[in-house]
Amino acid sequence: MEARCLHFGLCGGCSLQDRGYPEQLRLKGERVARILVPFGLEPGKVHPSPELWYYRNKMEFSFGDVHPPVPGGPGLLLGLKPKGRWHQILDLRECHLLSPEAPALLASVREWAGRERILPYNSRRHAGFLRHLVVREAKNRAERMVSLVTAPGALPLESFSEAVRGAYPATTILWGVNGKLSDTAVPDSLQVLEGPGHVTELLRLPEQSLRFRISPQSFFQTNTGGAEVLYGILRSWVREAGGRVLDLYCGGGGISLSVSGVASEVIGVELSTSAVEDARANAALNGIANARFYCGSVEILLPALLDMRPEVVIADPPRAGLHPKAQQILREEGPGTLLYVSCNPEAMGRDLEALSPGYRPRRAEVVDLFPHTDHVETLVWLSRAPRVSLRRAED
Repeated sequence: MEARCLHFGLCGGCSLQDRGYPEQLRLKGERVARILVPFGLEPGKVHPSPELWYYRNKMEFSFGDVHPPVPGGPGLLLGLKPKGRWHQILDLRECHLLSPEAPALLASVREWAGRERILPYNSRRHAGFLRHLVVREAKNRAERMVSLVTAPGALPLESFSEAVRGAYPATTILWGVNGKLSDTAVPDSLQVLEGPGHVTELLRLPEQSLRFRISPQSFFQTNTGGAEVLYGILRSWVREAGGRVLDLYCGGGGISLSVSGVASEVIGVELSTSAVEDARANAALNGIANARFYCGSVEILLPALLDMRPEVVIADPPRAGLHPKAQQILREEGPGTLLYVSCNPEAMGRDLEALSPGYRPRRAEVVDLFPHTDHVETLVWLSRAPRVSLRRAED
């Protein structure tokens, strides 16, 4: 099969784009199945992504330069970092993951930087100004956000906003400043140039639709349609398990609020302050009264949260998996049902091993949130017979 994108093979992002979609799903299901073999479990259905192209609602683009300079060549690059080459930038001319309008935005920002003679940031020499361009899109609503992240300095605000507006239907434009050496798109400060400073997305779930305010730094599943599938499965599992739910790494409340209608109460915990603010705002936005959210690290707050006696814990940890302390606390004191969500099958395998013998996987399903890439999302239902807490028994 011929790849659709001219950057295929160079970008490294869509590594499966030259394979038919049924084969992609087969490969992902087999990858998860290999991880689950030691636990005597086979994954159930592999759920396809509702959309195969332009499914992403967020992408982070990076600025860079050609060093040493090439006579007559480009001075500024804007695009993605090739896999495994973190100090290089692939100057992106097309991409079929975010939206058809995104390449025009990149081209307009490149031209603007050239006209204004603004230098890109060089992460090796730690010099320059332009660092990242972050774009978020609501897929079920006409709202879009563009965030420019720079090093400290002066930005020609009006001309930048004009460059964005002339090429892209942004409803919010922001400027963030990152003065750290670390090459991340997380700013130290953020200024709203136009719009409300966030986007609002609509998730269509079984029996109800929910609105979610998404701030620049808040986590939200990058595939909106896939998130509707994922959250729908979790909702059905929580309905089956019943009771109070503790949602670890809750982000802006996507999972918490999606399962709130079938739970007696939902308690979410998240380290990001802005995400917790979003979660609380989203509960109010949707008139949901049985959800509350706490800000802090999971491994520190977990013992106190388990004292609230949840019947179900949902864990959707970062790509690296659960913190070792969180693994131990859950293994020793967690409730009868643990619903585990993972975007990294290898980290999932390590977590499942660390959670045993306290928990045993009972069922698993796979959801493809990342068509044409080798990434995959897995849901695992773990359960165990109620028993006395090991830690408190020793006390």
